Amino acid sequence: MSNGSYRNEILLLTHGGWGETLVDKLTMIIGQIKGVSEIALNPSDSPEDFLLKVEEKIKTMPANSLVITDIVGGTTSNMALMLSKKYDIHILSGLSSMMLIEAVMRQNQPYTEDSVNEIKEAAIMNCQQLKLPAEDQAK
Repeated sequence: MSNGSYRNEILLLTHGGWGETLVDKLTMIIGQIKGVSEIALNPSDSPEDFLLKVEEKIKTMPANSLVITDIVGGTTSNMALMLSKKYDIHILSGLSSMMLIEAVMRQNQPYTEDSVNEIKEAAIMNCQQLKLPAEDQAK
């Protein structure tokens, strides 16, 4: 993962740091990924320490950057919401491979309310129950 400064950065906030593993594995599907960094919430982190780490990163990111958290209502999401009062960021929660792929594929265009909603919708559409069709019993 890169910590460089890109026009449209993505910051992942996850419990235990599984976002870095996700980014690493997605390179198999979409190639090299740039402009994505992660701050992991570890068991040893106090909420205050985590908030400070996240704020240090967010304040260096361009306006309208994207923050993706792992769990709605979890510490990662709550900290992102607190910082959205102070910084111009977009937040999505429910990190998944499709959500991250969509976000990375859109990094060359500004993140807007509409584009962030489209990323969310793509992630939702990717969540499907798969079944083989029932065989026709009335032959």
